[in-house]
Amino acid sequence: MVNLLALDTSSPTAALALATTAGAVHGASPDPSQRHGRNLIPAVRELLETAGLAPRDLGAIAVGLGPGSYTGLRIGVTAAKVLAYALGIPVVGLDSLEVLAGNAPAHVRHVAVIADAQRGDLYTAEFTRRTAGAPLTRLTPTRIERQDGWLGRIAAGTFVLGPGLDRLRPPLPDSFPHGDPAGSRPDPARLLDLAREAWASGRRDDPWELEPHYLRRSAAEEQWDQRSKP
Repeated sequence: MVNLLALDTSSPTAALALATTAGAVHGASPDPSQRHGRNLIPAVRELLETAGLAPRDLGAIAVGLGPGSYTGLRIGVTAAKVLAYALGIPVVGLDSLEVLAGNAPAHVRHVAVIADAQRGDLYTAEFTRRTAGAPLTRLTPTRIERQDGWLGRIAAGTFVLGPGLDRLRPPLPDSFPHGDPAGSRPDPARLLDLAREAWASGRRDDPWELEPHYLRRSAAEEQWDQRSKP
C-alpha cells in the first residue's frame, strides 16, 4: 500500500484522484474553463492538503497517457514525470480511453470509447465483459480510425461513449445506446480504480522514457515538415 496520486489531462476537464494508506480516497475535477498548465499543480497541492499529506508522502503517481489533447497530455505527463523524479517514486502510465470506458453502466456488455482525432478521424478502443458487473477487458487496441469506417463496422448494440460522440458526422444512429455528456469526462473514481489495478499488477514505467500516446504527429509538425522540404 502506498499513497497513490492519479491524474489525467487528456481532455478539457482534468481528473485528479488520491488514495491514501489510511484507506481514504479523494478526487477532484478542476474547472475546465481554466487551463491545465495554470491550475494542475495548485489542484494537486490542494488535493494533498485535503488528505493531510505533503508531496514527500506520495509513494507512486499514475498518469493518463492519452490519446487526447496534445497540449493537455504534454502538461499532465510532464507534471507526473517531474514529480516522480523529484520525489524519487515510481510512475505508471494509463490509457485515457480505458479510463473513460469505466464510465459505462455496469450492465453493459460491449463498450466503445471514441475521441475526436480531427481530420475526419477518431481515436477508438473497444472493451467487453463476460457478464453484467464483471470487469471490462480490452477487445481492440487504442488506435486511429476513419469516422466513416468506424461507423460502418461498429456492432449493433454497442454502448458508445467519449468526447468524440458530439463530433460524429453523420451522428450515431438512435439504435445505438450511448452515454450522456458526463461520460465524456474522465471520472476521478474510475481513474483511481485503473491506477490501483495497474499498480497492483506490478506495472512500473521509466519516467525518462514515458511519453504521451499521441498516435500520430500534430498538424503543426506535419506542416513544418512540408515547409522544410526543398
